[in-house]
Amino acid sequence: MGTTDGSRSGTAVSAELAVLYVDDDPSFAAELERADERIETITAANATDGLERLSTADVDCVVSECDVGETDGLAFLEAVREIDSDLPFILFTDGGSEAIASRAISAGVTEYVTKGGGTEQWTALANSIVNAVERARARAQRRRHLRAIETAQEGISLLDADGRFTYVNRAYAGLFGYEPEELVGEHWEVLYPDDRVDVVREEVVPAVMADGEWHGETVAVKADGSRFLAEHSLSTANDGELVCTFRDVTDERARERAVERFETIVEALGDPVYTVDSEGRYSFVNDAYADLTGYDKEEIVGHPVSFLLDDASVERGADSVRKLLSSDASQVTYEITVETSDGRRVRCEDNVSLLPLEDGRYRGVAGVVRDITERTERERELERYETILKTIPDEVYSLDAEGYFTTVVPPTRGERSVTGYRPEELVGEHVSLVLADEDIETGEAVVRELWTDDDVERLSYEVAVITNDGERVPHETHIALLPSDDGRFRGSVGVLRDVTERKRRKRELERQNERLEAFASVVSHDLRNPLNVAQGRLELAIADLEASDRERGRGDDGEGDRRVGDPLEHLESVSWAHERMRALVDDILAVAREGEPVGEGEPVDLASLTRRCWAHVPTDGADLRLETDAVVRADESRLARLLENLMRNAVEHSSTSPRSGTREDAVEHASTGSEAGAAESGSRSEGVAESGSVTVTVGELPDGMGFYVEDTGPGIPEAVRERVFESGYSTSDEGTGFGLSIVGEIADAHGWTVTVADGTDGGARFEISDVVFEE
Repeated sequence: MGTTDGSRSGTAVSAELAVLYVDDDPSFAAELERADERIETITAANATDGLERLSTADVDCVVSECDVGETDGLAFLEAVREIDSDLPFILFTDGGSEAIASRAISAGVTEYVTKGGGTEQWTALANSIVNAVERARARAQRRRHLRAIETAQEGISLLDADGRFTYVNRAYAGLFGYEPEELVGEHWEVLYPDDRVDVVREEVVPAVMADGEWHGETVAVKADGSRFLAEHSLSTANDGELVCTFRDVTDERARERAVERFETIVEALGDPVYTVDSEGRYSFVNDAYADLTGYDKEEIVGHPVSFLLDDASVERGADSVRKLLSSDASQVTYEITVETSDGRRVRCEDNVSLLPLEDGRYRGVAGVVRDITERTERERELERYETILKTIPDEVYSLDAEGYFTTVVPPTRGERSVTGYRPEELVGEHVSLVLADEDIETGEAVVRELWTDDDVERLSYEVAVITNDGERVPHETHIALLPSDDGRFRGSVGVLRDVTERKRRKRELERQNERLEAFASVVSHDLRNPLNVAQGRLELAIADLEASDRERGRGDDGEGDRRVGDPLEHLESVSWAHERMRALVDDILAVAREGEPVGEGEPVDLASLTRRCWAHVPTDGADLRLETDAVVRADESRLARLLENLMRNAVEHSSTSPRSGTREDAVEHASTGSEAGAAESGSRSEGVAESGSVTVTVGELPDGMGFYVEDTGPGIPEAVRERVFESGYSTSDEGTGFGLSIVGEIADAHGWTVTVADGTDGGARFEISDVVFEE
């Protein structure tokens, strides 16, 4: 190596250590280079030359004599510091200038080395230079690292061996809501809630000390007292410091849990579901989709859609994506053909929607697939399939472990839940907002069964959903549990299906069955009796005819004087029995037909219809009085039958009978339908009373609640009023027992209520309420 003079303007020194040596005796520089071969010197005779050399060369260290020409070493030091505040500066002087050296060191000189005899002084100076340069380079390296750390988005800090912050970057401080200077000097415990400090002290810190590093998630606290979940790393540095990094993962973990919830929902639905990325490759498929194709899920994910779909399906899918991107459409449905692992071609309908865009960029699609292979053989079911395949028809929800809504997806992607609330109004609310206590208790029992029985994955039960307007709507809910978290219950997902119509049909079926049972009872009893009468009378007629033949055969031989019966009398009884059976059959059919529900109906003038009905009823001199001009909404033909039956009932039961003058008496003497009763009555014309004077009134109920039909006859005893509308019940020998039953069926079919009360003049009053009047 050799000494370099000032002629190397702007040229970097090609040595490990470039030293500017300022002394009026340049020969000393050669001694320094011999002491350490890593050193190459640049010499200057005085301070002015030294500053010039410093401006033109890359220098690692400055070595200066105290007396440097027109100025001293202290002034030279100050000038050097103005150029480079971190450049090592060593004062190399003899003992006589120690006072100046002391002042220079106080002013910031890096080191003071005393000149002495022999080569030892150069060795000592070289060692001082090497040490000073290494320290300066280490400081520069640290500053570069800190500058890089300061601009990093990740929170980074340094802690000393006592656990106090020696440095924090702005991202780290901002993560906790502090300024960097507020944390420097503070202990790490300030960043943890009281209930987590012991965990960190007893678990995390020992792990770092033992292994040199630790990585995991911790709960930290911000300056305002709020908590967040952080991804936390600690590692030890060579100088004993701890390097700490923090990253807020609260939202990230929440998104992961949301994904888990939706994946659970997707699996619970039972429909094949998939997602495809922006490159047209499967990124997710559920078990149902894998089952459809015959492949394992791992065999599908990562492959292009052409792995399972034919070319025409791929092209239709591309067209659907273009349509979704270029329009306001939220979803598109199209047909695909899936080629399964065993070579089958399955025709399916694919309902696709775009995945949320990322910075306006297309990220892929999600689809729900349903097998429609049999659609060509069952075209009549096409509409049902299309409706189902457009989207999920039922409401889907998820609850956390405490029973609070975390997700609500309304049916058919609607804006409102089946409860009437918007999804955002339900999320965060407790399930008690929409369910009664007894349904919540049932749900808790079902959840316990799912939690304790590993063989049961999902269960269903019925609840009454309470809507936002207080209505209770029956629903069937199918529930499954969310995946457990370290053995802890995390909540459940459910699918709600409205079963109002199903329950209505069940009630209607039960009602029809009850009606059929009543019909069967009447048929087995009331039809058998007149049939027996007809059979018995027919046998008597035959016997009398045979006896008459025998009588004529004897002539006038005087054998006996036996009287032969009249066959006509018996045949009239047979005719009566047949007529009664016909009436029973007609009325039974009427009851069955009149019970069918009425639609919206039509406006009917009640007074006008009443007059027409009166003209068709044998009134036997009775009077009609109208006290209404109302127009009601009804099925006109059925309302006419209701009025006729009430009129006929009033006239027939208000006649004076030889055996019973009142309806109460008639109850006591009512026909049981037996053969004896029929025999007593003889033919249909027997026992018919002469007509009396009765008035039938049709008027309106107070407050527009409905109308009434009232007569001035004997009335109906209170004890039997609840039975008069039963099929087959009659207080008349000649009645079938279905007249008032038909009235009840017609009222029920309209949604009306019919009751029996005392008339104004003591007769019977039938009140029909809940009637809709036209304005």
